[in-house]
Amino acid sequence: MSLFLHLPQSCQRVRLRKLRPSDFRAFHAYRSDPEVARYQGWSPMSEDEAMTFLREHGRNAGLEPGEWAQIGIASLVDDRLIGDLGVTLAADGRWAEFGLSLHPDVQGGGLGREAAAALIGLLFAHTSAQRVIATVDTRNIACVQMLERLGMRLADTASTECKGEACTEHVFVIERGSALS
Repeated sequence: MSLFLHLPQSCQRVRLRKLRPSDFRAFHAYRSDPEVARYQGWSPMSEDEAMTFLREHGRNAGLEPGEWAQIGIASLVDDRLIGDLGVTLAADGRWAEFGLSLHPDVQGGGLGREAAAALIGLLFAHTSAQRVIATVDTRNIACVQMLERLGMRLADTASTECKGEACTEHVFVIERGSALS
């Protein structure tokens, strides 16, 4: 899909862009932090894993249905990487899902909401997705509140296992044509 052709995408305070090897220090700083990884589908990364990840995901030319892709979130002021978005498009193209990771130093300031809103806008503008989904561990209160502030609605709650422990996840959804908050 042509989503990556529309990057970089600048917002008020952040820029969505491709990841690149020069992001290594910033990327590894938050991707090796156990607290950032706590509610994520990924585990903390070694330096070698982080560099390999950046090289592989920096080459993404598109959003292939059924595959996950990563988009960098950078400060608009200095282009410093502050986080990333994982995004996938369903094999049939009818829905997309995303996840968000931010460096602890920038959490809580609305930058994640700004980046997620921009991503949702790009998905609806440049893919066939009719809905965008985000799944969040209910213990991640800040993320739950961010998704609610975005205008996403709670669609489902399920008990599951995350990283070897029981947890409950909320599934939030926003439909094409819905207004983002």
